[in-house]
Amino acid sequence: MSEKHVPSQEILSVGRIIIEMIKVDLADTVYMVPADVDFKKLHRLADMHRVVPLIAPAVLRCDGVPEEVKSLFKKELFRVSLRYEAQLKEKRELTHMFSENGIKHCFLKGFKLSQYYKNPEQRFMLDMDVWVEEGKLIKAQEILLERGYEKNSFEDDKDISFIKKPFLNIELHKELKYDYDKGYEFYKGAFGRLAADDDTCELNMTKEDFYVYIVSHSAHHFETAGTGIRNVLDHYYLKKHLKPLCDQAVLESSLDATGLGLFAQRLDKLCECWFEDGEFSDDVQDMADYIMLSGVFGNETNHYMGGILRGDYGDKKSSYLISRLFPQKSKMQDRYPVLKKYPFLLPLLWVVRIFAAIFGKKDISSEINNASSVSQEQKEEFKAFMQKNGL
Repeated sequence: MSEKHVPSQEILSVGRIIIEMIKVDLADTVYMVPADVDFKKLHRLADMHRVVPLIAPAVLRCDGVPEEVKSLFKKELFRVSLRYEAQLKEKRELTHMFSENGIKHCFLKGFKLSQYYKNPEQRFMLDMDVWVEEGKLIKAQEILLERGYEKNSFEDDKDISFIKKPFLNIELHKELKYDYDKGYEFYKGAFGRLAADDDTCELNMTKEDFYVYIVSHSAHHFETAGTGIRNVLDHYYLKKHLKPLCDQAVLESSLDATGLGLFAQRLDKLCECWFEDGEFSDDVQDMADYIMLSGVFGNETNHYMGGILRGDYGDKKSSYLISRLFPQKSKMQDRYPVLKKYPFLLPLLWVVRIFAAIFGKKDISSEINNASSVSQEQKEEFKAFMQKNGL
């Protein structure tokens, strides 16, 4: 993978500064930022990886930072603090209302992960994910609507999205994983392994289930489009604070059962290299570069190549174009749930989707050109890279 990244050395160079800033923050030491650093590019890349709040203190201590850039970092610190307090209050309210209605539920991912951070509010969280027991999903949706949430048009077999302006987003989970994810079968019955800590209906995963679930979440993003620094930092905090509390035999058995043992080992090594004093091997360096160039939500090229590996797209430009303009019925049902009841509307909704793409903000032609520029050699290299990382 290394040769592919040569044109992106500028991103990798700025990325290394971000990693050093996070590393010194973890160690409570001071980092001397290079005199020639471009703070605007630093902010842009940190935002791509959702780690602006984590490096803001180090940036604000630096000399020579333009006031307009300092203002960006200060505003982000204020926003994440405001968002976190609102999310924390909303979480308590939802737990109370769900419990009053006898709805067993479990908060997932970002909210639980933030509790392991040195400063929880600095762990940016776009959505609050909550898993609801089977049979209570309709009532849970009614509660969200009563609280002023609007249902997003997107729904799939895993979750339903709701939004409450200005910044409260809820993903109501029916399942933990997509059927193509590693760990799908392992987590299908995981609701029965949840346990209550108090007299509410809020449940929690076992330590081992939570640790492996977060590994599986990182793996999902890593192989579908790419993932960013924040997910690696999540793993670092869990590795440091949660893993020692786990039953190691159960943890290893769970990683084996989900097929994520090798991927977890690779993340362990990357954490040691980025945030401690580990030495890079070629394989770990390739993983680091891939993540650095992906951003927290990945990129179009990775999405295309990941889709080929999953069988979502054909291996030619023409078949990719057709699959993007006319997705399979199952994928269209995720975007337009009405198809589940009225499947005969599929041709009409294909037309609606095409017009939405033409007049919307997304540049489909750019996406197709980027995808079609990927050579067969790069596709094979991507496949080998994923296999090397256990995916």
